[in-house]
Amino acid sequence: MIIRSEMELAAAKQLSVDLNCSPEDLFKSENTVTIPKNNDGRRLFTDEPPLFRAASMGMGAVIAAAYAVTPYAKLLAEQRDGAEIFEAAAVSALNRELFTHGCCIGHQSQYYLPKTPYRSGARHEGYSLRVFEGTEISELYSCEGFSNALLYRNEGARRDILAVCAINGRRIMGIAGASNDSPVMAQIGIDVLPEFRGMGVGAALVSACAAELLAAGYIPYYGTWSGNIISQRLAAKCGFFPAWCEMSSVKLPDVRKQ
Repeated sequence: MIIRSEMELAAAKQLSVDLNCSPEDLFKSENTVTIPKNNDGRRLFTDEPPLFRAASMGMGAVIAAAYAVTPYAKLLAEQRDGAEIFEAAAVSALNRELFTHGCCIGHQSQYYLPKTPYRSGARHEGYSLRVFEGTEISELYSCEGFSNALLYRNEGARRDILAVCAINGRRIMGIAGASNDSPVMAQIGIDVLPEFRGMGVGAALVSACAAELLAAGYIPYYGTWSGNIISQRLAAKCGFFPAWCEMSSVKLPDVRKQ
């Protein structure tokens, strides 16, 4: 695999912590199966690593599977190449196995990294951009409708660390926010109010947020999913390239409690 930038190497190092593997495993042509561990520095989406998690940077996949599903994970790794593991048919069969353990695949995402040196062609006119950092971000928590951009918390291990607002007069048009998913990586989320979409606001916000994060020493990344074409186009417009795909399991709800 051709490594396009140091950003890919940084992402591979992060995924190696998340998946309990070596960074080199992300660039192998064959698949790798590991046992998940609660390593320091992993991205803090859940308190404990999920039962099943897989990621691919375009070659083989790395699968972190708990002991209960390790035999199935090894069989999956042997029978399919890295990309095929994320196909609908493979995920459907995987879910049948996970159902027996009270889980299913709950998250399937595509992740993007900024090209380096980072230059975005996004521009803005007719409105201003304002940056909020640290405790300043709590000023935005009274604004509803920005759940993709904000976690609505600035305390705890994973929290809002940066927000960029597009403001027209006194009205917020959109927000790009970033959470500290790990000590080195910050994920960008974006929300633009419906009446301001199609004006380039989203691209201006994401680009500004990425530049602020890079200046602060973070590696910014952007997540979406296969069906969200608009979000994928936004990532490309902001100077991001597709870097890896990922999926992980979640616990099935207990119907007895409903």
